[in-house]
Amino acid sequence: PAQQPAFRVRPARRGDAESIKALFGELGYARGGDSATVNWIISHPEMEIFVAADAFDKAIGVVSLSHRPQLRLQGRIATIDELVVAASWRRRGVGRALLKRAVERAKVLSVKRVELVTHRPRADAPLAFYAACGFTEAGAVVLRLADIEPR
Repeated sequence: PAQQPAFRVRPARRGDAESIKALFGELGYARGGDSATVNWIISHPEMEIFVAADAFDKAIGVVSLSHRPQLRLQGRIATIDELVVAASWRRRGVGRALLKRAVERAKVLSVKRVELVTHRPRADAPLAFYAACGFTEAGAVVLRLADIEPR
């Protein structure tokens, strides 16, 4: 029989906020994943968070999915906003399982497109991993309004 993975993917709960914050801290986002924001997203009708939890039910990976109607596509669009896996759990199928769960949820919502946003510079982004999961680079430019960005 196939060996069961040492983790499972489930919807995030309010008690996951500290583990999620620690995951974002590993990527250098000290302010990411605070309890108030995690709780806000969990209760938001157009956003979802899934975690990969270890045998002790501690979050070892997280993916957030936002979905909304879009005029141009005449339907819903989904964006995978964050994907973080603890360094000690990388290359063990956690990221792939989280992406799969987010895409499955997007399909249930009948989205027309799933996009993934990486916040790393292009040279540092795990592009081969995303390509292996079925994502292709889009010909898009992301612009930000700098005077609103937190410092």
